[in-house]
Amino acid sequence: MREAERTGRGVALEDLQGIRGRVRAHRFQRRTLHSWAFAQQITFTRYKAARAGIAFVLVDPAYTSQTCPECGYISRANRPARGRFVCKGCGLAGHADHIAARNIATRGIAGWAAINQPHATGLPSPRRDRESEPPASVGGS
Repeated sequence: MREAERTGRGVALEDLQGIRGRVRAHRFQRRTLHSWAFAQQITFTRYKAARAGIAFVLVDPAYTSQTCPECGYISRANRPARGRFVCKGCGLAGHADHIAARNIATRGIAGWAAINQPHATGLPSPRRDRESEPPASVGGS
């Protein structure tokens, strides 16, 4: 959070809503999986981002660890091992978590830009009209 505030950037997290129903886990892994407080982490992070005045966006987690951030090639084969990423398209290699984090950051930037698009229809806006009117006088003349 401090790094985002210092650099004027935002925070992007994967939207993990419904992950417990999507992920298959072995019996011994279920306790760990079900004890994660995703919603609480998102709530705290959103609160702290708003308090610091920095951008916060949730992004679609689909294929973040299978997509190459350089060429955009998506394949399960890009993940030859659990922690390893090697793009079959361009050859980019690195730690799978680092590659996924880059993809989440890219999606976060795109998501924040889409949210902050100006209203560009050129049509009058009731809010804009109200803001441009002078305030009504309160007292009698």
